[in-house]
Amino acid sequence: MIATLLALGLVISAATQLRVGGLPLGPGEIVLLVWLCLAGLRQLLSRPLILNPALTRVLCFWFVMVVSLCVGMTVGLVVEPFQDYDGMLRDAIAYAFVFSFSAMMALTLSDTAERRQLSWRIVVIGSISLILQIGGGLGKIPMPGVDPWYWDRLRGWAENPNQLGFFALFITLMGLHLADQAANKIESLQALSAIVPAFVAGLMSRSDSFVIGLIVSGGLFITLKSVAWLQDTEMAPTLRGAAVALGLLALPLAIIISVPFASAALSSIERVSNEVYADNEQGDTRLHLWAEAIDKGIQSGLVGFGPGPHLTSKSFKRPPPDKFEVHNTLLDLLTQGGIVAMVAFVWISFTALFAVARAGHPALAGLVAGLLVFSMFHYVLRQPIFWFGIVLCLLSMTRSVESLSPRLSARRATQ
Repeated sequence: MIATLLALGLVISAATQLRVGGLPLGPGEIVLLVWLCLAGLRQLLSRPLILNPALTRVLCFWFVMVVSLCVGMTVGLVVEPFQDYDGMLRDAIAYAFVFSFSAMMALTLSDTAERRQLSWRIVVIGSISLILQIGGGLGKIPMPGVDPWYWDRLRGWAENPNQLGFFALFITLMGLHLADQAANKIESLQALSAIVPAFVAGLMSRSDSFVIGLIVSGGLFITLKSVAWLQDTEMAPTLRGAAVALGLLALPLAIIISVPFASAALSSIERVSNEVYADNEQGDTRLHLWAEAIDKGIQSGLVGFGPGPHLTSKSFKRPPPDKFEVHNTLLDLLTQGGIVAMVAFVWISFTALFAVARAGHPALAGLVAGLLVFSMFHYVLRQPIFWFGIVLCLLSMTRSVESLSPRLSARRATQ
């Protein structure tokens, strides 16, 4: 039951249209708070408190974040001419929530079988929710109180299509991970079938971040999977070994054949990029935001101005106390916690990426890559789904350490 609450809370947390009055906590976060209380009670009453590498790293990250945000807020209260107290309070509540959430997950989900069951529940419940959102967008399923479209882009239960694309990418890559780690072909097909609604919803959202994230994560998955197959000593007589070998042998020929088409391909990519850049002037707007964020970071002495938004000169400028976010995780962290917060985010993200790459989970490595792609265009640090992905990957470090222990013991015994 507790695992089902966690899965349900993560899925509903992406339904931001269901929030009331613009509050930072909606129905999904309330369900996650219930899970947090129940998981805490279970841990307190029936389980020993054992530190693991994932929990240690999560606690280190949030310690650095709290210190950097406190220093930044002190500077911001002194230097900034006016304050957005609503934004500061919203971020403080959100950070406290995701800190508690990520730490509790790292503490209670150390069992591999339990994490696998939880992943299945998230993918199944998430796929069902996306089927309902697609059906509602097509007018087949009634959705009272929800507007599923943002112009010609599907947003389902989310406030904007990019939030739906973020959730769809998460479910797609989680399903791919389950298919890759499946015990048999039937289980693998079940996981792949659960990906279909997420893939369709992501395309219907017309989110550029979803497409780019899918390309980057898919490329990383194929690369890591091929490397793993090449390192397999029993690869030679297998079909997968032959496929990798033929692919490597055909790569130079494919490059030579593609040379005459390179110019046309580059022209097409340039045309599409220009169209995306010019669409609703989003390219100029983002560059404007990024430039102001860098200026704000420098003005703060690279220590930031504390939690909350800090940009003031967006294209649709409003009078004080309204401020705006950068919609880029690294630059938002630069304005809030300075260079220290930026480095902490890069550290926790790439630690998770390297952990799953070493543990032999290429789809989870692709998941981290996809989350980082979204972080370039959105602020993901307050998203429970982001922290579930990061903690899930960090927990693979525990498995790696455990799997190495027998080897170290055997090596010491022979010495």
